[in-house]
Amino acid sequence: MPDGLQIKRKLWDRLRDTYRISILDDENLEEVGSYNLSLLSFYILISVLALLLSVLVISFIVFTPVKRLIPGYGDISDNKKFIELSKKVDELEKEVDAYDTYTAGLKNMLTGGIYNSSVEKIDSVAELKNIRPELVNQADVMETKRAKELDFLKFATPVTGKVSASFQPSVQHYGVDIVAARDTPIKSIMDGVVINADQSVNTGNCVYIQHNKNVVSVYKHNSVLLVKTGDIVKTGQAVAIIGNSGELSTGPHLHFEMWYDGKYVNPENYITFQ
Repeated sequence: MPDGLQIKRKLWDRLRDTYRISILDDENLEEVGSYNLSLLSFYILISVLALLLSVLVISFIVFTPVKRLIPGYGDISDNKKFIELSKKVDELEKEVDAYDTYTAGLKNMLTGGIYNSSVEKIDSVAELKNIRPELVNQADVMETKRAKELDFLKFATPVTGKVSASFQPSVQHYGVDIVAARDTPIKSIMDGVVINADQSVNTGNCVYIQHNKNVVSVYKHNSVLLVKTGDIVKTGQAVAIIGNSGELSTGPHLHFEMWYDGKYVNPENYITFQ
């Protein structure tokens, strides 16, 4: 028999040789138990145990949250916690943007159009947040050249109806009155942020919305308000229901105003109501 085959034969015989494992009592050396085991069966037993242990470890990692603790395992975007935090960050960013727009609108209303203290008062947007009414030069009643920039913006119609009172700043009527059917929804003319939604003795339920390009829209005498201060609204979104609230109202209608850079403008120059 060749030497190589003889060596393999001896190795195979050694693996199949049976060994006896005895367990003795340490005090009296009495045999408690004994087991017959070959090297081959021992290696097989160890391999099976190692395989089972590997399967258990892999299953534990794959099917439990422990996998999230392993660097580089999986896609972080699949992590529920990560998704929840991302949503909260997005909500906070929206709130910050809304706050920035809110403060910018107040700043514009506080600083815009205040030049001369020798003429009439504004008691419309200036009333917002208990702001003291300021004085505006009579010449500012005419729209400034900068107001022509509004021609490049697209506005939704807040409500369709008959204009019962036009824009007349000379008698402190800084907007237009539109008569429409009862329970008609009032819509936002642009995307924006509600900077005030409250009730006034004179003008009833009012909504003030700050838009981009320093535009503020005002909706007065509503029966019901559908938004609250700080809400983000979209173009055409219903913000109130037409009504007759406030002491200065003479019937169900919408008093609508537009302000640009802190100055009132004629809404009929930019929006068709009928």
